[in-house]
Amino acid sequence: MVLRDTYPSLSTEPSLLGSSGQPLINRIADYLSFFTIWSNIVVAIVAGHFVFRPRAASSWFRTLWLSALLMISVTGLIYHFALADLVDTQGAAAVSNACNHILTPLTFVLAWLIVGPRGWISAKLIMASFILPLSWILLTLIRGAIIDAYPYPFVNVVKLGYGPVLTNLAVILLACCVLALLLWGVDKAMVLLTTRRGRIRG
Repeated sequence: MVLRDTYPSLSTEPSLLGSSGQPLINRIADYLSFFTIWSNIVVAIVAGHFVFRPRAASSWFRTLWLSALLMISVTGLIYHFALADLVDTQGAAAVSNACNHILTPLTFVLAWLIVGPRGWISAKLIMASFILPLSWILLTLIRGAIIDAYPYPFVNVVKLGYGPVLTNLAVILLACCVLALLLWGVDKAMVLLTTRRGRIRG
């Protein structure tokens, strides 16, 4: 049900594996082309890792964690400001849409604010955390050039052209940099607050 009614739907546009809406594998391929799905998958991997290895703190895991935090935050913000008014889903698709774009972003960000981890964010980590988002952009443009279909209206080269699309992506990446710096600032503030509380109790 969810795969058949995903938002934004590509059901009337070409698929990398053929005509969308025919074999289920085509819908899965289209489903996995959305940044929303990428961000939710990364969040699920990070959350699962925390459950089974709560003390994990390797450099690669910190990078994956910050990628998840940044990507899911961007997912929620872009949905709220640019895509929410375009949504027209019902039933299971509506539930999935709310979970992917609203519930998961809020839950993951709140979990970080309440329980941490603290003190993980650094300039080096921020740069590394952009690998996944930049990979999505590259794959989206390559895939779109092959099948003339794009997952979101603001990256639709067929309708907008490369100039406006690249401008849109540049603006989003700039906003991501600002967001990453904001998260870094919040992280530092929480570390400082925790340290002060420890000194007072001691």
